[in-house]
Amino acid sequence: MLVKQLKEITKEHLNQVIEAAVLLVEVKVKTTKTDKRYADVIIQDGSKSMEAKFWDYDEKEDFFSQLSTSEIVVIQALVGEYQGQLQLTIKEIKLAEKNAYQMGDFIPKSEWSLEKLEQGLKYFYDRIESPQLKQLLDEMIFSETHYEKFMTHPAARRVHHNFYHGLVQHTLEVLKFAYTVATTKQLTQRQIDRLIVMTMLHDWAKVIEYKALPDLGFTEQGTMLGHIFLGAHGTLNHMNEIEDFNEDDKLIILNGILGHHGRLEFGSPVLPKSPEAQILHQADIMSGNIESILSFMKEQEGNEESFTGKLWNMGTEYYKKSFEP
Repeated sequence: MLVKQLKEITKEHLNQVIEAAVLLVEVKVKTTKTDKRYADVIIQDGSKSMEAKFWDYDEKEDFFSQLSTSEIVVIQALVGEYQGQLQLTIKEIKLAEKNAYQMGDFIPKSEWSLEKLEQGLKYFYDRIESPQLKQLLDEMIFSETHYEKFMTHPAARRVHHNFYHGLVQHTLEVLKFAYTVATTKQLTQRQIDRLIVMTMLHDWAKVIEYKALPDLGFTEQGTMLGHIFLGAHGTLNHMNEIEDFNEDDKLIILNGILGHHGRLEFGSPVLPKSPEAQILHQADIMSGNIESILSFMKEQEGNEESFTGKLWNMGTEYYKKSFEP
């Protein structure tokens, strides 16, 4: 059975063999308890990504070893289920014919237009009054060196906003949530300036931590250092080059970047220590969690059951009829 997009695969296809053109984005070779090698594979197209298994790795070792990064392949796969999630077992795999497909069709993209994303960044940039803080953003986001990467990178590998323009969409969502709280609680203009800047920069270093799409995964710097350290380190270096940069602004913004995960066990080396930093942390959680839930629910729209499967990072299932008008 030919499927045009991975999102078309539902539980109605269980135990059926489907054929699809997909982007092969990650292959991890593993070994069973009986020392048989197999491949854990992540595939994707413009609609979603999925996990798949290829059990006859030894027979195709030469094929996999000759693949370059992110190849478009045609697979035949048996649809199965594991821990409530659909999973594919690849039976046949081959390279797609050259020029038969466009790479852009296999990269998930933000539903927000580029114009809307750029307008949103400008709106919040214009809310800042401090010239030093505007200069910091000019150098770290709006410079020729960083702007394209900031506008195109994903915000995560899998959990949320893991698509083209994902980082800037996530940043704008966090800005909207944070700004609403700040104005509702009547923070001062100086606090709002700092909040906007720390929010714009809280995940800035993901342009260093993650590979550019269509590749998935971490760079060497990302693996060794992580975006929290890289972001704070990069921000401090730029701050130190800006004349008359306020020391309180420096401390509070850096604490916001370092503390935006909110808990030491979640990777932040310090806790949020200002109202601005606490607002950023809460807004960041809201953006990530809601995007994760909505994306998960959309992936299971074809399933007629009332509830989704369990979303692993949230620990629960969701009522699908909430999507109904």
